[in-house]
Formats: sequence, structure tokens, C-alpha cells
Amino acid sequence: MHFFKNKNINIQNLYNKIVILTRKNFFYKDFGLDDTFSNRIYLTFFHFSFILIVLKEKENKKEINQNMFDFFMQQIELNMREIGYGDVTVNKNMKKLINLFYEILINCKKWYFNDLLKKDEFLLKFFTKKPSQKINVEKTIDYFDKFTFFIKDIPLNLLSKGVFEFEYKT
Repeated sequence: MHFFKNKNINIQNLYNKIVILTRKNFFYKDFGLDDTFSNRIYLTFFHFSFILIVLKEKENKKEINQNMFDFFMQQIELNMREIGYGDVTVNKNMKKLINLFYEILINCKKWYFNDLLKKDEFLLKFFTKKPSQKINVEKTIDYFDKFTFFIKDIPLNLLSKGVFEFEYKT
């Protein structure tokens, strides 16, 4: 029993680290993103996708990645219930979110090979909802470029436990 408890604590730490990253003010002030539940989920998915990709490159343990995925989805489901969504809405939204996560993961795998235009189009697909809303895509791309390079240098055991400090500098 103790072994599984430790794994969930480590995953909880990683989840908390990513949530802290998604709450950074610059996303909403400097980058022009609306501070909404859906944008925070998208930011969580982007960060988590890049981390999963790096973890897979460093050590291919599907069970660990699956446990992380399950934990993250459970946390998102709990958050939806906390803000008042009912069972039917949660189930319907979770199916959509899981599909969106996989779409983000697949595109994040191609991130290094995409040019600026493809990265731009990809980010705008998720973060632009209103015709009048303008986000600073260049800064958002720069952020994720720097984040991906940063996490590649983090040792596997620290990355999987969420023991890292990433500060974005323009």
C-alpha cells in the first residue's frame, strides 16, 4: 500500500507544479489569454504533454505515464465537480477533454519540427474563442519553446515528481 501512496504523492506534486505554472499572471496580462477554466485546462494539457514527451524520451515506462494521465484527468474531473458541474455535464465534458488532450499531445510531439506558422495556428485553435480576442502568440510560442528546452535538462526523478522551478524570462 505504501508504494502506491508515494506514487500518487509524486504525481500530485507534479500536478500542483503545473497548476502553479498555469496561474502565472503573464499568461493573462502579457500573453492576452482570458483567465478561464478552459484556458487553464489547455495550459495544463500543454505543460503536461511536453513533460510526458520528455519522460518518454528519458525512460519509456508506459505504466507511469498512464498513472499520471489518470491522476490528471481525475483532478480535472474533481475540479469540474467543485465548480458545480453535474454528472451528465462532467461525463460529456471529460470525453471532449480527453480527446483534446490527445490532440494537444500529438501536436506537442511535433512542436520541435513545426515552423512558427504551424505553432501559431495550433495555439490559436485553443486559445482564441472570441473574434475580438487577440493573444500574443509570439510570446506564447517563446514560452513553450523555453519550457520544453528547460524540462529536457531536468533529471528524470525530479521531473516526474514536479521538483523543478521554471521562471519565464522574455
